[in-house]
Amino acid sequence: MTDVDSSSRPADSGPGSFPDGVGLEDPGLVRVWTRGATAALRRERAAIDRVNVFPVADADTGTNLYLTLREGDLAVAAEPAEATGADLLTTLARAALLGARGNSGVILSEWLRGLAVAARRGGGTADLLTRAATSARSAVAQPAEGTILTAADAAAAAARAVESSVDGDTGPLAVVSAAAAAARAAARASRDELHHLRTAGVLDAGALGLVLVLDALVVAAAGATAGAMSGATAGAAAGVSEADGSMDSVNLDQLLEPASSSPVRGVPAVGGTEPGALAHGAEAGAGALELMFVLTGPVAATADTVAAGLRTALGEVGDSVVVVGGDAGTGTGVWQAHVHTDHLDQALAIAAEASRTGSLAQVHVRHLEAVAQHEWGVVAATSAPALAGALAHAGAVVLLTGGLGSTVEALTADDVGRVAASTGARRVLLLGVPDGPADVQQHLDVDEVVAVRTPTDVHAVVALAALGTLLPIGLSDEPDADVRGTVEEALAGLTVTSVRSDAAVEALRAAAGPATIVVTALLDAEVPDGLPGLLAAALTERAPEAELVVLATGRPGDGVYLGMEEEHA
Repeated sequence: MTDVDSSSRPADSGPGSFPDGVGLEDPGLVRVWTRGATAALRRERAAIDRVNVFPVADADTGTNLYLTLREGDLAVAAEPAEATGADLLTTLARAALLGARGNSGVILSEWLRGLAVAARRGGGTADLLTRAATSARSAVAQPAEGTILTAADAAAAAARAVESSVDGDTGPLAVVSAAAAAARAAARASRDELHHLRTAGVLDAGALGLVLVLDALVVAAAGATAGAMSGATAGAAAGVSEADGSMDSVNLDQLLEPASSSPVRGVPAVGGTEPGALAHGAEAGAGALELMFVLTGPVAATADTVAAGLRTALGEVGDSVVVVGGDAGTGTGVWQAHVHTDHLDQALAIAAEASRTGSLAQVHVRHLEAVAQHEWGVVAATSAPALAGALAHAGAVVLLTGGLGSTVEALTADDVGRVAASTGARRVLLLGVPDGPADVQQHLDVDEVVAVRTPTDVHAVVALAALGTLLPIGLSDEPDADVRGTVEEALAGLTVTSVRSDAAVEALRAAAGPATIVVTALLDAEVPDGLPGLLAAALTERAPEAELVVLATGRPGDGVYLGMEEEHA
């Protein structure tokens, strides 16, 4: 096994001066770095997931960091060969922001944005790392020490110290090597700095992820130096040979070893048999639901004002608040927001208010206890904001397509692919998603995508009920489980009627009968308060043994959607 410690690097890749024209903004270096860092996070995401207990023990930090950086890497790879390093860093940051997953992924995307901003301004290596750390910290409403933020600060401080050293003969490789070593030391110390980590006996998952990202930067920088000095790369200005810049076999085994010998409160040891297990003994945040959304709009005042306003407002209805992004340089701003909340309606209202002059995209909700890895995951799309919480509690990751009183951009295959990947499952069931599996499959690291047509929200509710509504989602972990068959069988006996509220009782009486076993009623926001009771009385009259399930949609209007399930012959 190879430790992430700098001692694992080849002897000829140690700190030294970069040749003229080679720096962290070198386009070849950026390409090799993003590819290597993405590969390292993919390889180690399960190990990082297993030690994830802060800010909530949802066992997905490694996966979220990987998915976030993967979006940036794909975007960088698609850029033309003549793109500058500063352009590539900007592309990397924007794609990571749009594809950010979870608290840790959002923070990483802002760290990358700080790098890009400093690179466009012509800053040195320490300037880039300092701006990255400052940006990441400012994005978090309530920063905590012993986290990825602490590791980023330590890396920036070490970079400044080396860059301002007396001899003045240290190049960027020496600076990033010192930064990576400092981040590693901060990660090692995190367990003694944060109560949640000390209680669980683990190191901070986000800090470990940043160690891999910086370690990949050292490897890429070393390859840049060796390649340029040997003349192996065509064009001295290019500086980096992509063939020489491949990642060493970097992993976290030795770094994690001190924290893995005596797991506490349900946290499995690294290398154990419980990937994705939840550390229920560790204190979690107050919010059971995670809401994320992308906001696009004009920059009326400053980008910082928009972000600060969102942080304040979301902080009043939840915790783990992170807002990143800013002016895209064209007068239009793009922000990614993240919050854990028990007040989803209020958080969505904040998002809608912020988007009055712009639009929302990638609005998704998930229950934090439903994210442990399973054979199957579910993505459900709906335009009913109040229903999103119920679907998330049933185990689905929910994509909101409307119903917020503001513009919500149409779903793309990229949107669905990102959310499907974030389920952490090997196989994904899509409910109500307009794009078919062929459009989504190419975006995923999964074995199978199954799409089932659910023309109404009632269909989605019934489908999830058929699969099991207890957390974690009651899908069989058997690879050959007939998930499609289970759902289609449940939907085959379903009849859905849509009426106005004043006709709902008569519609139920007309549709229900002795064979009715369940009636699902979805009610829009303006139906009379007493309607559920009237529906229950009518069902008792027509089918005394039948069950009535009433759920709010949160959509404006007085529509009622009745789903009738009958006993199979």
